[in-house]
Amino acid sequence: MNRRQIGFLGIGAWVLFWAASVALAAFRPSYSHVVNTISELGAVGTPHATAWNVLGFIIPGALLAIAGATIARTANPEPSLSRALATALLVLSGLAVAGQGVMPAEMINGVADVASTSTRGHFVSSLISGAAWAVGALLLVGPMKRNPSWQGLHVLSAVLVVLTLVASFALRGTLPDGLAQRIGNAFFCAWFILMSLKLVRLEPQVAEERAAPDPGR
Repeated sequence: MNRRQIGFLGIGAWVLFWAASVALAAFRPSYSHVVNTISELGAVGTPHATAWNVLGFIIPGALLAIAGATIARTANPEPSLSRALATALLVLSGLAVAGQGVMPAEMINGVADVASTSTRGHFVSSLISGAAWAVGALLLVGPMKRNPSWQGLHVLSAVLVVLTLVASFALRGTLPDGLAQRIGNAFFCAWFILMSLKLVRLEPQVAEERAAPDPGR
């Protein structure tokens, strides 16, 4: 599988995530995208929970792990400790997204049951997915700045990480939980989509450079 195809997988992960959230929420008239968190779609005992956990967490998470590894290795083509760490963290982020579907939250009267092992695993997976992505993305800022093919994206990458962190912490308690969470997810999503689009665009660019005549010959 080449980088272009993997770029499409990264984009497809988020298309599937958002499409599934809208479609499955439609089966629950009481569900609000502003008030209710995304995890509630897959909470144990809720309608179509398994469908959401597979389509919204497990499959997208696996695709993001694949895309994340390729983004890291392409943006930082020089073998180094920071490249290996960024690759591992972005893979871990995707797998942690999938982990949220493997360990769905349990709810009691609309409130997460923090005594439940599954709920704790779900929350830990959520925390790992965000933290691993943020550190991994920041590790790529320097290599992106030095890589002519990725220049310009280093600033955008850093800004999206900051915006995600602000939305994840500063907006909680200020806005309804569902809305605050989705704003943070939107920035997280935007990073993967923009970097995946870069993978898609790089492949034809490389082909054109190889096909271009060498003026020195």
